[in-house]
Order: sequence, then C-alpha cells, then structure tokens
Amino acid sequence: GPEQASASFDPATPCDGAPRQQMKGAYPALEARVPLEIDGRPAASRDSGRFCAAETLGSVFEAGVTEVRFGGGIWEAGERGGIQLGAFEGEGLTPALLAEEYRLAASRRTDAVRATTLEIDGRPAWRIDVLDGSSRQAIVVWESADGAVVQVVVAADVDETDLQAATAAYR
Repeated sequence: GPEQASASFDPATPCDGAPRQQMKGAYPALEARVPLEIDGRPAASRDSGRFCAAETLGSVFEAGVTEVRFGGGIWEAGERGGIQLGAFEGEGLTPALLAEEYRLAASRRTDAVRATTLEIDGRPAWRIDVLDGSSRQAIVVWESADGAVVQVVVAADVDETDLQAATAAYR
C-alpha cells in the first residue's frame, strides 16, 4: 500500500506535497524528543517523518501549515491496545491547531468524541476522548517545556494510569 511507497526518503529534499513519509532516523532530533521509556519499558519501535499534504494534515493545512515533521515511538499493550508518543514541529504549528485536527479526525469516525482542556506542568493541554465501537482512545496534546515542539500521547484501549504514565514520561 501507500505506506511502503515512502519507506525511505531524503529528509533534506523538499516535501513536495507527499501525504506521508516515514522512516527510522529521518529526523534524529525529533526522535530524541520522544521519551525512551514509559514506566521502564522501551518503545517497540521508533521513527520519524513528515506530512506535507492537505489529505494528511487536514485543518492544520487549511490553517496555513504546509509541512509537519514528527518523531514517534510505539508501545504495545495487551491484545490490541497501545500507546504512541510523538513530537511534532512545523512552521506555524501550535498545540491548539494539532489538537483540533485530532478532534475533527475522530469526529469523522464517530459521534462519541469529547474534548477537554487541562494543564500539564503549568502549560495548556488538550485532551480528546474517543469511543469508537468497543475501542477507547485518549489523545493528549501540549507544548514542550522549551516551546520547540508539540508533544502528543495517543493511548488506545489502555488504563488511565497507563495514559498518565505516558504523559509523565515527557517530564
């Protein structure tokens, strides 16, 4: 499928509207911003990449952000659950813009979407809770302490304590 099409790319070249390009080591500095462990457990995988198209950026693209680079890690949990941690950057990207896109994307799949605001370490944060059939997802979006990247936790079918541990891993 399209996932394989850009399994390897040159991060030094222009984006040129690629929907999604992703590989290990594409953006080492962004990968380095993703915590190495959650509660002492290392990620099952880590990589980085970029989105450069309206189809993958959605409302973020409409707001004028045409390229978003990311680093990410995946932790598996149980039969089908898991946690993804991400660090995102892009000219004009804000936590509010990214949180709103997560909310809109979830709303296209299901009506059971609840968005709330909170604070993490004194910084504003957004949380989107999604019920999709029997699957539960929680997404938390907030700015890094140095303001350089937007930090994201996506937790699927895990306990609240696991979500909190994932969020705390950024500190």
